[in-house]
Amino acid sequence: PVFIGILWLPFVRAVARKWIDFFLSLTIGLLVFLGVDALLEAVETAALVPGAFQGLSLVLLGAAGTPLVIAALGQWRSRHGGARSPLYVAALIAFGIGLHNLGEGLAIGTSYATGEIALGTFLVIGFLLHNTTEGLAVVAPIVNERPTLGRLALLGLIAGAPAVLGAWLGAAAFNTS
Repeated sequence: PVFIGILWLPFVRAVARKWIDFFLSLTIGLLVFLGVDALLEAVETAALVPGAFQGLSLVLLGAAGTPLVIAALGQWRSRHGGARSPLYVAALIAFGIGLHNLGEGLAIGTSYATGEIALGTFLVIGFLLHNTTEGLAVVAPIVNERPTLGRLALLGLIAGAPAVLGAWLGAAAFNTS
């Protein structure tokens, strides 16, 4: 689906900036919704975790720590890296989306492995629609560039292939004992 989203590139070049902003805002809105939903689900699930593992503390640490780690990495990069090319920014976005898609693949693989076929199918359809918008986020920084098809394919692989890997790992990690 990320490859389908990368096909937005010619469209993005042809539309006014306000429409690009609208589509990026739509993508951000979807991600915020999914983030809040995942946080609420994590808090509910944390209540089921044995007390020794401090489930709620882990959820809160992850929710607070992730933006702090990202900000620290950004500061470190700006002190040590200098200027960032549009292709570099697109690759960073693709990498972040790839990490995100790894988790989506884990959810799909686990649902199929546990026999939850309807849930797995629902997740595939939902992630298909959602990941198509992620392609827009990948190509937005390079809208004024002329990337080769190979570079676009590489960006699509970086962003999309972890979902396949996650599905394989999620299906393989299920243990009935």
